[in-house]
Amino acid sequence: MPLTISVLEDWTWPWPIWTVHVAYLLSGLLIAVHYIPQVRRAWQFPEATLYAQSLATWSVWTLCRVVAFTYGVVALHDLVFLVVVGADLFGRMAMVALIGRAHAISAGPTLSGASAP
Repeated sequence: MPLTISVLEDWTWPWPIWTVHVAYLLSGLLIAVHYIPQVRRAWQFPEATLYAQSLATWSVWTLCRVVAFTYGVVALHDLVFLVVVGADLFGRMAMVALIGRAHAISAGPTLSGASAP
């Protein structure tokens, strides 16, 4: 038996329902587009990424998006929701990968042959 907690059942959207779907979709795609410069900088400047971005924080944020995406698949069955959350999840996964790459580059051998701290 699914758990449903009804809220604001008597409230209605004042405009056609498609307007909130489009607004939600556009807001999610806007977030996804904003990952592009961040991903580009993380790729170009791994040392700066290492110091500026927290792998633990980005990993938790990504895990939370995985849960949201799973909820969308299992409970909501809403394509617009899945597109928005999926695009955000893809950007977060890219950042986690690039932060991990920065850590790997930092831990690699240096010119002297010793590992970086």
